[in-house]
Amino acid sequence: MEKDTDTTKTPIPAIPTYESSEQPSQETPSSPQDDYRPQLARTPSAPPYTIFTHRTKMFIVASVSISSLISPFGATTFYPALNDLAQDLHVTPTLINLSLTTYMIAQGIAPAFIAGMSDNSGRRFSFIVCFVIFTIANVGLALQTNYAALLVLRMVQAFGCSAAIALCTAVVADIATSAERGKYMGYATAGLLIGPAFGPTIGGILDQYLGWRSTFYFLAIFGGVLLVIFTFLFPETCRNVVGNGSIPARGVSLSILGYIQQRRHAREVQAEEDLEQASIQLSVRRRKIAFPNPLRTLKILGEKESCIVLLYNGCFFTGMIGFATPIIPVLYAEIYGLSTLDIGLCYITMGMGSLTSALTTGHLVDWNFRRHARRLGMIITKGKQQDLRNFPIEKVRLEVVVPGHIIGTLALLAFGWTLEFRTALAGPEIALYFIGFGVSTAFNITNTLILDLHRDRPATATSAVNFVRCLMSAGGAAVILPMCHAMNPGWAFTLVALVYVALLPVVFLIMAKGQKWRTQLAEKKDRAKMAKAAAAAVVDVEASSNDDGRPSSEKEKGTGT
Repeated sequence: MEKDTDTTKTPIPAIPTYESSEQPSQETPSSPQDDYRPQLARTPSAPPYTIFTHRTKMFIVASVSISSLISPFGATTFYPALNDLAQDLHVTPTLINLSLTTYMIAQGIAPAFIAGMSDNSGRRFSFIVCFVIFTIANVGLALQTNYAALLVLRMVQAFGCSAAIALCTAVVADIATSAERGKYMGYATAGLLIGPAFGPTIGGILDQYLGWRSTFYFLAIFGGVLLVIFTFLFPETCRNVVGNGSIPARGVSLSILGYIQQRRHAREVQAEEDLEQASIQLSVRRRKIAFPNPLRTLKILGEKESCIVLLYNGCFFTGMIGFATPIIPVLYAEIYGLSTLDIGLCYITMGMGSLTSALTTGHLVDWNFRRHARRLGMIITKGKQQDLRNFPIEKVRLEVVVPGHIIGTLALLAFGWTLEFRTALAGPEIALYFIGFGVSTAFNITNTLILDLHRDRPATATSAVNFVRCLMSAGGAAVILPMCHAMNPGWAFTLVALVYVALLPVVFLIMAKGQKWRTQLAEKKDRAKMAKAAAAAVVDVEASSNDDGRPSSEKEKGTGT
């Protein structure tokens, strides 16, 4: 026991460490072999990853999940009203559909501006700014009377949705360790994934009884409610601002719930922990509000592993949002003769599939994490973050993706052919359920993997995910209907399914090579940091040599050099 304790007092630089249990009696190695495994070096005095209680974390996750509804609601609530909107604005349905494409493009670009600001200045400020923009844009959309105003305000509306998109999963990274992140990620993204199912239903009801303008008034009220909740209750979670939550928030970062949480923590903490938390507070650098820099998002696309994961994520998500969702109003009306309200109700099955995935697969992902940790002898302590440098996180996450990938691919194939053979409505509806389940599973888990690869800038990483998926979905929505008319729905979705079959080996490639790529990238970054530090040291030496006020050339003359 004494030998193990002495080892932890003198940590070896550049060797990854894992947090262990806080109880010293449980830190004794199970075998002498553990003494010679540097990756299991222990730091029992490490602070908790977050001071937020389980109840507070569930409130935070529920809040961001509900807020993420504004993105799919903004895109889909007026799907059933497209024909009425075209008639009132005196334009063709094709031009109205163009507003869907511009919305998706703007939604893909806008989070790149907000993500960097939130990583440096806090989540609350970004949420509040975007909710204000979203609410104002929807009021304008409800009052506008011409097509040009529709296009412009739709792009402004998309910018207002960007906080929910870029920050939803970033907040999870702030408060949840890698060992428990799968569960919380599933809950947090539930709103983003079930929104496309319930948005058209709500829009169909509102359009049928109150007119298309009521859909935008509904969104304005929804955005106003979110603004009130986040302004007064939502606590700041950004680790660059409040650390693990123990650093007192200031100004716009302070909320009622955050204040209560910090007061409770101050009462419960012991004297020794007070000193530890004080050192943590000094180590976290206060940052000013940073000007948005979208190039940070594009930089992530330049990393080999991240780029492959992002392209896979975008391609698979396009199957649900870019291919299946946009054609339902057209083909269901042609084949089954459904009304606007009935078509809106048909989206619910896909939403139920997404919700099933969100509530189940996250627990499976966390179980797989614990299974691999036991196999490698890595100790997982609740509330302590794990060092993933020598941990096969790619394999842990993507092993669960494979079944979801297969289910989603088969469901897309079945969806196309049930429409082609004009089966009973139950046929494509069952296929939609499994599309929602399979695609949501792959989407959630690859999102979690991206956060694991970029734990220091989660909002920027999430905006990169959104940038890729939105642009791909916009392209998919533009081509799927012409494909169905030219090839028939069966062969159109067979072509899509074949693309996804070709994508499956990419999953196994990342599992096999991902950890090696990640290590190479980390070494490259370390060399760049060392070179930068060396250059800074040379500048400091030169500056100190001139501290007597004489130019260096005069010093050289004086010394005869």
